Amino acid sequence: MSALPPPAPAAPDARNPLLGAALASVVDRIPPDRVEQVWLFPPRRVGAKESGLAVLVVTAVTAGDDADDQGRTIWTVRYDAETGKGGKVQAAHALEEQGTVPPDRVGRIVDGVVRRLEAESDAPDVRELAGDPAAWRALLVELGVPMPVDAGNGE
Repeated sequence: MSALPPPAPAAPDARNPLLGAALASVVDRIPPDRVEQVWLFPPRRVGAKESGLAVLVVTAVTAGDDADDQGRTIWTVRYDAETGKGGKVQAAHALEEQGTVPPDRVGRIVDGVVRRLEAESDAPDVRELAGDPAAWRALLVELGVPMPVDAGNGE
């Protein structure tokens, strides 16, 4: 039997259950079918503390407009976590609306949001979800969020 090649290295943000949990916590306010893009930033670690950031680009809700012409609302999803004694992790999530912009200004606005939040300058991993709930679920699974058994039965 031949030996299997070593596994390919994971993408920098491929597994981040803390960021995944923060993203999963927003579905009550932001339906996955409106999420156009997710910008995933590498976590920042200092000692026992870790913080993470994702920027969501969401189709704005406006009646009567063509979806391509609608604005995009920019949301930030952050988590702050600390590992305590015994290895137990305490985490808090925050969701904040940054504003609504025309679709052609999204990149510039996200750059500005990141600068204001003083995020690391490492390039984000930009995911194009195009409002596909299955792509949203796949992203959460990739980040390490366990999906319930009936995840395919409801949105």
